[in-house]
Amino acid sequence: MSTHIGIGFSRHIDSQQAAKEAAFQSKTNLGADRIDTTLVLSTVHYDPRVSVPIIREILNNAKMIGCSTAGIILSQSIETRGIAVLTITSEDMKFGAGCVENIHTLDTSQSGVELASNCLGDFGKHGRQIFVFFVDSHLKNVSPLLRSLQEVLGSIFPVVGAGSCDDFHFGDSFQIFQDKILKNAAAGLIMGGHMQVGVGARHGWRPLGKPRLIDKADRNIIKSIDGKRACHIYEEYLGEETKDLRSNRLGQMAILYPLGISIEGGKEYLLRNAVDIEQDGSIVCQGDISQGAEVHLMIGNKDSCKQAAFEAAQEAHQNLLGKAPKLIIILESMTRLKLLSRTAFQEVIKIKEVFGLNVPIIGMYANGEICPLQSSERFKKPHLQNESIVILAIS
Repeated sequence: MSTHIGIGFSRHIDSQQAAKEAAFQSKTNLGADRIDTTLVLSTVHYDPRVSVPIIREILNNAKMIGCSTAGIILSQSIETRGIAVLTITSEDMKFGAGCVENIHTLDTSQSGVELASNCLGDFGKHGRQIFVFFVDSHLKNVSPLLRSLQEVLGSIFPVVGAGSCDDFHFGDSFQIFQDKILKNAAAGLIMGGHMQVGVGARHGWRPLGKPRLIDKADRNIIKSIDGKRACHIYEEYLGEETKDLRSNRLGQMAILYPLGISIEGGKEYLLRNAVDIEQDGSIVCQGDISQGAEVHLMIGNKDSCKQAAFEAAQEAHQNLLGKAPKLIIILESMTRLKLLSRTAFQEVIKIKEVFGLNVPIIGMYANGEICPLQSSERFKKPHLQNESIVILAIS
């Protein structure tokens, strides 16, 4: 019984040629005729209506999910332009893929139920290990979808995910399921069978100033902090620049200074991007906010990012329970790419220090990450996180 992994990549300027090169390279590196599942990551320089059908044909219409990304993480490089293709065939592992469309027109909670049910229906009656999914990051609040996923899959079942993105342009991201190019959608993959998974997640952001109290919040909207309108927390530190938060939805400044929410019993802060600031000063976040929680404005630097990558890799490695990894999948915030810039590959070097130099690595830069976080409860539960790095090790 064996598992074969193939990774292909092309930065060719033409969508058709890039798709051909990445797909053929992945199939060649796989070294097997049968392909059980495929992951496609593409920067928005390429037309998925051209690239996806080519990849599907070359890879024999294997199960396929994927999305757009601000950048691609590989074993030997960080790429801000290109198409990457991962193929897996295995006698040990089992896969079930599915999607949900038109999330904006459905009840968001019902969308999670539909996504999980579709994937389970395709997976069959095997032992489940982990669920990986990609979701449209334009959704203002992903938390209801995540909660309903957990209702179907189990509240402590490992779930990791990423928001599709387009490198801070916030307009052209897409999701991929089979031969479909989707928006306002999510595509997921259940993995199971005879395999071991290890997940680790960190962000490395540090709090600025004293803690403040969220004294009024409604789902993903913070109404007031310390008795003042919520945006005061930004005005105090950023002054006139706060106007940029209102004029540029999800502007770079808002992402570089996320909000850190204290988690009861947890070591990590739960980070939230400010999606928008409303006319009354309320802050719209990418995920739910707990009323009564403490909040900080947060800041990161290059050293803390690299240390966080190392710690996330250590956690994932420990969760493999001594087994050697066959594949590392990285889901990382695009903010970290902006912050690290030309030094971004140093995170990969840190990860290799933990897993070894030769393990295959593929990953993406996302707008919002889903990962398990520790709280006062005994078990880790999946949460929407921002500015983080999530490492999935598969053995």
